[in-house]
Amino acid sequence: MKEDNIDMDAAEYVDREDQDPDSDEKRPLMLLLKRLIRNKQNTVLTNAQIIDILLSEFNICVKSCHELEADIYIKIIKKFLKDWPQWEELERISMKFSLVTDSEAVHKVLNDKYKHLKEYLGCMLVTAKPMAQEAVRSVSSNRPEKSKVDKSIESNEVVMEIQCTWEQLNNLFFRKPRLDLNNTVFNMSEITPSRISLRNLTFAEILNGCCVKVIIMLPHFSFVRELSYKLNHILVNKACDDYSITDTIFSRDFEMTTKSKKTKRRTYSKNSFMQQFSSILQKCAKQYPDMYDFVQAILELIKSELDGIDQFVIPASYRRCASKYKYVRYLYMDNNDNEDTRYDLQLEETITPMYMYTVDKILKSDGFIPQVWQWLKTECMICKIKITGSNSTSWKEAWESHFSEHHSNEKDWQCTHCKRSFSISSLANNKWYHEC
Repeated sequence: MKEDNIDMDAAEYVDREDQDPDSDEKRPLMLLLKRLIRNKQNTVLTNAQIIDILLSEFNICVKSCHELEADIYIKIIKKFLKDWPQWEELERISMKFSLVTDSEAVHKVLNDKYKHLKEYLGCMLVTAKPMAQEAVRSVSSNRPEKSKVDKSIESNEVVMEIQCTWEQLNNLFFRKPRLDLNNTVFNMSEITPSRISLRNLTFAEILNGCCVKVIIMLPHFSFVRELSYKLNHILVNKACDDYSITDTIFSRDFEMTTKSKKTKRRTYSKNSFMQQFSSILQKCAKQYPDMYDFVQAILELIKSELDGIDQFVIPASYRRCASKYKYVRYLYMDNNDNEDTRYDLQLEETITPMYMYTVDKILKSDGFIPQVWQWLKTECMICKIKITGSNSTSWKEAWESHFSEHHSNEKDWQCTHCKRSFSISSLANNKWYHEC
């Protein structure tokens, strides 16, 4: 089925009343498949019908979900319903159905495709669920309560919400008000690099210590690895009273989070779990040798990061703080025209880097893996874009080019405990860890 066969913004869909009167079919995904094989090429899905799919096929009731979580699930269905790898095969088969008089044979084929489509979408939803719930928690924790905001205002503290890019944030505030711009402290000018980078980050450094998400989505194995940054921002005036950061110590042990008690879980030894990555590498070496180096760099890194876990409970999520202490840096734009000593405004940015891993399933493999671009996704979490290529060299170069173009002007970070400063390349090489 071509991608535009399912238009998500129009209003025609396979309703249950639209089927044969004798049919008692209630499964919305099966109804969709039946509609499509009857060559109705303008089949359309609306949000209401996607909500019906979520409830009927996957037991996800969006009415009981947070609005953001529900929106994520709807978008997952929209995207991956279009991307189902077997649409073209189904389209070829449907051309032959008009010549087939054996209704049981047709039903068997459709039922097989239905099961595959449901499993495919279900796998995507299972993978997205912990990330959707984490997004809801993040939004909830960052949204100030009304009473709290009112109290802050009374104590002369102001909560300010700003929407800007990562690069804009690095240069958003003038250290002193601009007298020629009506005393504004906001820098609205186009950002020009303030540092000269003598060398760009390598792909290994980017993967090691930058905000990268890796998604492995195979029929028998689903896994997500990401480096998550917990950021906090406070606008401080260093010309006033001294301001110090609370020295918090974080454990670097792995923390495991499992899903609800109703979810069936299995325990795997380290060797059994790591064999999944080794098996993928072996198959890539035979089937997709041009992608082997790229896949190897990712999988060997993941194996080394998880080596400290003796047993893996699946499905579950694992996380680990990269450093014992937070890092801090101060962001500002110099303004030498104003000599007022009452102001030295700087945006204090603290960061707590954390490596996170989600494993949702391990099944017996049939020995075949699809094209690498179909099951391996790599995403820049700063820009929220996926970066891909056609072979191992271009994938690596695409990542290096992206960071060179968009993230090369990063200021150094300072450990809040020992006060030493580190460049982003130094932190990336050491996975944000240092002894102090």
